[in-house]
Amino acid sequence: MTGMSDISRRRFLGTAAGAAGLALATACGSVSPQSAAPSASKGGKLTLTMFAFLGGDLGKMPKEFAKEYMASHKNVELKIYEQSNSVGYTKMLAQKKAAPDRPLVNFGFFNAQTSVQGADDKMFTKLDYSAMSNAADIDERFRYDDGIGIGIGIDQLGLLYNKQEISQAPGSWADLWNHAHQGKVAFFSFPWYAVYMAAKLNGGGLENMEPGWELWKREAKQIRLLVESNPQYLNVLSNGTAPLTAYFAGTGQQWINSGAPLTYVVPKEGAIPLPVNLQAVAGQSQSQLEAIHDIINEMLSPKWCARWAETSVEVPANTKAELPENLAGLPAFSKATSDGFQQIDYGIVGRNNAEWQKRWETDVASRI
Repeated sequence: MTGMSDISRRRFLGTAAGAAGLALATACGSVSPQSAAPSASKGGKLTLTMFAFLGGDLGKMPKEFAKEYMASHKNVELKIYEQSNSVGYTKMLAQKKAAPDRPLVNFGFFNAQTSVQGADDKMFTKLDYSAMSNAADIDERFRYDDGIGIGIGIDQLGLLYNKQEISQAPGSWADLWNHAHQGKVAFFSFPWYAVYMAAKLNGGGLENMEPGWELWKREAKQIRLLVESNPQYLNVLSNGTAPLTAYFAGTGQQWINSGAPLTYVVPKEGAIPLPVNLQAVAGQSQSQLEAIHDIINEMLSPKWCARWAETSVEVPANTKAELPENLAGLPAFSKATSDGFQQIDYGIVGRNNAEWQKRWETDVASRI
């Protein structure tokens, strides 16, 4: 088993969910950046704003949860701010600078990249796990030593290929640079994970990426193109332009469910885990934080973790949550896959991401 329990400050990096553009309406209320800060409504209710991912079915579970929670907690009003983390977090930072005691949102769903950045920016506040009964059931790898956030679901990076174009299924990260697939590989923008796995399989790792850089500099012609959007990605994978990639299991499964001729493979060296965290934002009153702890605790229950897994196509972080029936038989969601996740110190990834991206552009992308 390759766990992450020995990482003292485990933060996580991934691509931001959703699309650009501001979309703030929800079934539970409409939120604008100017009005999203916590307040008491005219009826004396405690009003809290939850950050939810924009795109696909990612807003379903938060909206369903908010409706049920408000029905049993008449003194709380939950509004939902739907946005990609990349766009929304920029607005959160601006609000923090303008009025640190009136955050744009109070709590919500944050991807790995935002969790790394938020910890460094002191955007998030520590959660008291002892005050949340369901926290004990969360996979220990996604309960963090600093208490900044807690996992609700885990996506993963593995291999995705067009089964009509590639007859022999890839089974290793090394297949990305196997000359049998020369000119057939696509990546989304900057795939740090491809460089990392090339480094690891050639004597390096996150703290020594040189073997990975040298490999991809040498093997840049493996890559047919770099895509800039999910629709473009799906198109080039499906039509055979570039039938092999490394990408999210969740997104891949959604494409497969839509009829795309694709198959997701867990590499023999292990998939790379990318958790989604629930975070409480700093700068709030004690009463707000107490309510947020209660809300997050409910969201961590087996029922709601399973619902999040179903709508986001992720592994539930609660070890007592049952996998949705439509996911239970898939290799990506097996216990063996979870137990075999790559051990990643995302603090290292976060600190080096900007520099790595520049190097990818100069050393690799320029040679494609």
